[in-house]
Amino acid sequence: MFIYLTKNGLNVSKKGGKLIIYDINDENTQETPISLIEGVVIFGRVQLTTDVIREFLKGKVPVFFLSKHGSYFGKLDSLEQTNVELLYNHIKASMDSDISLKYSKSIISSKINNSIVMLQRWTRFKEIYGCENKIQKLRDLQKNIAECNNLDSLRGYEGTCARIYFEGFAKFVKEPFKFESRNRRPPKDPVNAMLSLGYTLLAQTIQMILDIQGVNTQIGFFHQPKDLRTLLVLDMMEMYRAWIVDDMILKIIENGKIKLENFQIIEENPKRPVLLDDDGLKIFLTEYYKTIFKGKDEMSIHNTMKKLKTIEINIEEFKQTLVKKTFDYEGFKIK
Repeated sequence: MFIYLTKNGLNVSKKGGKLIIYDINDENTQETPISLIEGVVIFGRVQLTTDVIREFLKGKVPVFFLSKHGSYFGKLDSLEQTNVELLYNHIKASMDSDISLKYSKSIISSKINNSIVMLQRWTRFKEIYGCENKIQKLRDLQKNIAECNNLDSLRGYEGTCARIYFEGFAKFVKEPFKFESRNRRPPKDPVNAMLSLGYTLLAQTIQMILDIQGVNTQIGFFHQPKDLRTLLVLDMMEMYRAWIVDDMILKIIENGKIKLENFQIIEENPKRPVLLDDDGLKIFLTEYYKTIFKGKDEMSIHNTMKKLKTIEINIEEFKQTLVKKTFDYEGFKIK
């Protein structure tokens, strides 16, 4: 299981084989067997004892640290032996412009395919129409991507596709929520705030899978190394955004699980003008956990596995193209 600690003032200690979570505000205590914990996500100010940190390092349990409202700081990680041959092949592939382009085209082609499929699914199941021209534009751009011969052009096509996709996505956002376009750093409305938080959680999930499989997360192909970000995480998550996060957010809005009242608009704070309150954050995390760890692709007859397992298998397929030096990754495309 994954544990989400979202409340300031929590003290986390260890007793025997159990994790003890003590809330100093209401003096409430919860206990969880450490053996069941696969990962921990901490929002805000939470105190961990050195015994807990040592136990997580020994058990190779990743611990992710975020701000109260979802900005990612970093993670606690154990020192492990590196598969040098895998790392060498990975570096060599990333430095080869033709191989980098090949991987990038597979990833972005998958992203566009999945964007098209999700727009079609939402049209069919929600009986909301008007996306046909968006879908056709995305199909036309797929042809350009297939013929693209350099990364700069590919990045331009990807940006255009993202804009067209979100124009279609906007049609399925149920009132009273509104969505005009994708904005971030900071997100300026509730839907964009949920998208940013969802993508942060998805990035952590993919980073965890890559870490477990021993693949270096900082060596990417499509995203540019502007800073010390985990570039491969950013690359890989492109294929899963619409399928996991965007679809989940539309369901949250449609089912009324999170309401506009769960957001605080703070106009005097330009760095974080839209904040999800504590209740909304708990609901969002619960829905993400259910989606990624327990949920299946209920709209597809082709895939009956849980979504997390689907991602794990696909990333293993990517890893094997590096191990075997075939570099023929096909990406991840939903049907």
